Amino acid sequence: MAQKATVAQLAPTQMAAEMPAPDISYNGKSRRAKSFVEAIESLEAAKPKISNPDFSFPDPHATHTHITGEIKKLKSKLDSLQKLVDKEYYKVNPEAENEPPALESTTLWDFPTQNYGTTKKGDSGFQGVTPAFIIYNMVKRYTDVGDLVLDPMCGSGTTIDVCREEGREVIGFDISPTRPDIKRNDSRSIPLENNSVDMVFIDSPYGDNVDYSDDPENIGKISAEDEEFYSALEMTASELYRVLKPGKALGWLIGDQWVKRKFTPVGFNIYNMLTENVGFVPVDLICVTRRNQSSNTGIWHYRAVKHNFFLRGFKHLIIVRKPETDDNADTEGEVQHKWKRYKPELESQRSNRFADPKKTDTK
Repeated sequence: MAQKATVAQLAPTQMAAEMPAPDISYNGKSRRAKSFVEAIESLEAAKPKISNPDFSFPDPHATHTHITGEIKKLKSKLDSLQKLVDKEYYKVNPEAENEPPALESTTLWDFPTQNYGTTKKGDSGFQGVTPAFIIYNMVKRYTDVGDLVLDPMCGSGTTIDVCREEGREVIGFDISPTRPDIKRNDSRSIPLENNSVDMVFIDSPYGDNVDYSDDPENIGKISAEDEEFYSALEMTASELYRVLKPGKALGWLIGDQWVKRKFTPVGFNIYNMLTENVGFVPVDLICVTRRNQSSNTGIWHYRAVKHNFFLRGFKHLIIVRKPETDDNADTEGEVQHKWKRYKPELESQRSNRFADPKKTDTK
């Protein structure tokens, strides 16, 4: 097969000799050539072999730096291969260039790449970048053309790019903006009016495992084992509830944590916070496969088996909605939540935050 020959040329000689025949399951993604998926799967399967010509991985003498460097080279080759196969595929199928991705029909989402189509959506090199497919599915299912979408932790701007391509209005905030169309703002106080947004998507930190920025207000500097982390995100969730229109959806992408032999179910904690404390209504829970995290290397898979722990294989996409009517809303439209867990340390912060119910849009 032509693409397998290309993989053999790209891969080290010793790897190409034993390239496994991949078991392909592509979930009906219509815009990608099957040959591209086979090439990706072959490279992924070959990762554990790359650092040792004798295939007896893990090599106890191989350094972590060497293995990380080799994996980085693989990813670079994989990106080059994607561009090459896309180019050839669109030559044969020119109508597919503008063909939208298929919408997901199950609660297990698995995307081989961060981007889709020929236009860039976000920055694939950004630490913790969101797969554009996730936002596309949310936007197509829960909004109409012309609706307003909010991303309060916009990162590299994937939500903005997807929404613009799909004809949605969009506002992106971030504590450390990466581009001019993302406005600097702390997600715990959103400068938008009550009931003004048609959908919210948020890909928040799930602890202090990633250094997103040096800003002291960055929630990603707080450990997921600290109650302060959930208090901060609860303030964010309350603001999202306030600005979201009744009946409209919020999608919250979040991962769990395993650090120093301790598991923290961050996703479950956020789900409980959204539904029990803030007042959102559950819609569904999606498992999103994690493909490109830094721990997806041979040495980490070896450590997980040897030391009897599990690498994080998925993230939670929590989908909730604001109730159609809010019995706690006063005549001026201000939302007053009935907090099931009273937190005196947050009371002064909440009072200040809701002091001015008519906030102005600073877009």
